[in-house]
Amino acid sequence: MFPPKDIIGIDIGSYAVKIICFTEEKKVFKLKDWGYIPLAIKPDVPPEERKLIISEEIKNYLKKKNIQAKHTAASISGNAVIVRYVKLPKLTKKELSLTISVEAEPFIPFDIKDVNLTYSILNDSSEDGDPKMETVLVAAKREAVQDKIDMIAGADLDPLIVDVDSFALETLYDRLAPKEEKSSVLVLNIGHKVTNLSIISQGVTRVVRDIFIAGATFDKAIAKSLKADTAAVDALKKSRSVLVSDEDKEAAIENFDRDGIAVSKAAAGVLKDLYTEVSRSIDFYLSQGVDHSISRIMLSGGMANLGNMHKFLSGEFKVPVEIVNPLSFLPDAQKNIPKDVLPALAVAAGLALRKMRDWDE
Repeated sequence: MFPPKDIIGIDIGSYAVKIICFTEEKKVFKLKDWGYIPLAIKPDVPPEERKLIISEEIKNYLKKKNIQAKHTAASISGNAVIVRYVKLPKLTKKELSLTISVEAEPFIPFDIKDVNLTYSILNDSSEDGDPKMETVLVAAKREAVQDKIDMIAGADLDPLIVDVDSFALETLYDRLAPKEEKSSVLVLNIGHKVTNLSIISQGVTRVVRDIFIAGATFDKAIAKSLKADTAAVDALKKSRSVLVSDEDKEAAIENFDRDGIAVSKAAAGVLKDLYTEVSRSIDFYLSQGVDHSISRIMLSGGMANLGNMHKFLSGEFKVPVEIVNPLSFLPDAQKNIPKDVLPALAVAAGLALRKMRDWDE
């Protein structure tokens, strides 16, 4: 009669599965459990077999941890999802729900029959004297959504919500940000294959974009520079940093750290490309005549741990850059989670913060 309201946030990436489960007691969140499951799945494994492997990994983890919650939120990103901010004719919610496919079709580059479509009304506006409403449209390919549902259901869980990575990050930001913050913040979640970009202004996401410069791009650049295999590249990323200061560069030369210099040069080249792509999104945002420029950047995702990345990006963007601890809003410090894992849990934490009422609405 009274089912548990805890939701398991499961971020299924190409490199690892990240799991977060909170419990809420007297309006205070506590961490019930967490998980980081690397996926050592070969690239040539067929999609259906890959889904089965991931389902088993999730099921085995939850069984080992004795997590009883069944309701789950997952998310998608990349080429399978399109987010558009548009002005539509002023309609009631009932009218829009009946005509959303027709209204959205000009803005969606997919066949409207092949997507799951949803929307959110941000606020009312006008255009040439006609009443309009600013609306965010989200279209996700049905096949991609079904893949996530299949993997979650295959782990004997109830997939209630399929979100978008960037909006999961907005949910997390709502918990982490100072309530009085009036400025605009750039969130960069750098995963293995995709970097999720969000510009959040006064608590509302205004720009969403997925950039295909991410962890795998760094791996490829470092491997090419050093002629190293995957295991060696992973070790180098953990042991080396981007050389930002003159002191760091001089020390690397004095110590004959050829690997460190090569890793830094390769990573800096990728970061320059990432900076260029992110700058385009910032320029687009500013071109809309907004009141606030970007005041700070929040870094999350597995690649956020690359040494000195935040310093390098701060130097390029000329604003403070911080690495996100997605659990910093909890009353108790989480001592059992490795520091280098925390930024990778950001999307999962945002998903786990979703409420059962989100589904009802």
